[in-house]
Amino acid sequence: MPAEIPPELQYFTDDKSLSWCEHWVYRLDGSGGRTSQPATFRFLPSHRNQMVFPWSMAKMDNGEVAVAAVACDMGNLKSPSGVPNAPKQTVLAFSSDQGATWSDYVEVEGCESRPMMLIYLGNGELSFMTSFEASGNCRYYSKDFGRTWTERVTMDLAPNGLQVSSEGNSLVEYDDNGIAIALAETGQTMHKGSDGHFVCRGCVRWSYDGGRSWDRFQWPKEWLWQDTHDGQTYERGVGEGALVRAANGWIVAAMRTDMPARFMPLGHDNFEGVAVSISKDDGETWSPLNVVLDLGRHHMNLMRLPNDDLVMAVIRRLDFSNDRLASYRRGCDAVVSHDNGLTWDVEHMYVLDEFSAICTPRELPSHWAGYRWFSTICGHHGSVALDDGSVLTTYGNYRNAGALIRWRPDA
Repeated sequence: MPAEIPPELQYFTDDKSLSWCEHWVYRLDGSGGRTSQPATFRFLPSHRNQMVFPWSMAKMDNGEVAVAAVACDMGNLKSPSGVPNAPKQTVLAFSSDQGATWSDYVEVEGCESRPMMLIYLGNGELSFMTSFEASGNCRYYSKDFGRTWTERVTMDLAPNGLQVSSEGNSLVEYDDNGIAIALAETGQTMHKGSDGHFVCRGCVRWSYDGGRSWDRFQWPKEWLWQDTHDGQTYERGVGEGALVRAANGWIVAAMRTDMPARFMPLGHDNFEGVAVSISKDDGETWSPLNVVLDLGRHHMNLMRLPNDDLVMAVIRRLDFSNDRLASYRRGCDAVVSHDNGLTWDVEHMYVLDEFSAICTPRELPSHWAGYRWFSTICGHHGSVALDDGSVLTTYGNYRNAGALIRWRPDA
């Protein structure tokens, strides 16, 4: 019979007792080197003996940060519902000390979907949406800072009759009392292009009732582009993304680009990047796409810091240069704009966390066929800017769990 664990060793019996440990964030120096700065790192606690992987994060006016996640075996995340030995559960946890410790998880009853676009609407109301669901997307609502979830709203189709899916972060506008009065988000619908391939059509939509209904849909023509490969021209677009209001009033959108035509035969969305578009007239018109990050980096969040710099945090699923692997490192990065989103300092990118890996056959989802070393072993994330100028970032390290980094961009 195992010996009873003495009180002084209880620390080692439960990962909830773990907290921040030292960590280093690296910043590229523009000349092939890196500088380092201190940060802190931890993993999200497990839930019911499963690892927890995050999809979005939000700050609330009760001093807490909320994270929305899924407790699951990552290899079976996309398995059909009801697959034996592949349980999945949508959960949320809350931190009142900027990520050092977390509450017990709250399970969202009847939900095993990926909880995206987590938003705080004021007066204790918290909401997230499901995306890319074959049965249709929906929004869940809590009126008590996420402790119970009492409302579920099925999302209407877009005016073109297609489902809108989103992942990233929303633009939320509040009144003087901290109540959300307008909500905007980028999303995507999928249509078959003239070349027979499916194309992401990036859209913007607005809500004035906390995301229960949507109008003012736009599909900016500037968000479509063409790519030529082997003498054939293909229609390409952008999809899921993030929005932020810059200090000068512009709305900045960062969106995931379709994969270049030369990678289409591989049929894998890791070969997609990030482009930025700006509206200077409150969303009426949008600038042409500015490709900021090439293939391999996406799943972006946008934040405005107290000093009015903009930060874009992204997942690094592949580190590529000239269409070839530049390094085996995967993880999470960030870039900063000092001019309201017009330019981004990619030469001085922040490396928030990284690990060297290729995807092994055992890590592929059980219902996938074929081995692809470039498949997904990290992804999805949420970031929030804290009042002291630091940033809290969480992302899915599929070989471990949900990773958390608290770091500070240079002023």
